[in-house]
Amino acid sequence: MSRLQKTKDALLASVNNLRLANRKAEDLTIKKLSHENATMKQKFDDLKK
Repeated sequence: MSRLQKTKDALLASVNNLRLANRKAEDLTIKKLSHENATMKQKFDDLKK
C-alpha cells in the first residue's frame, strides 16, 4: 500500500469520525447533559430564573 493510499484512508476515517461526533453532539439535549449531574442541573435551573 502506498503512502498516498494510507494518507487517503486516514483522512476518510477522520471525516467519518467527525460525522459521527457531529451526529452525537446534535443528539445531546439539556436533559441528557444534566441527567445525574447536579452541577449542570443547577446551572440550567439558574438560567431559567
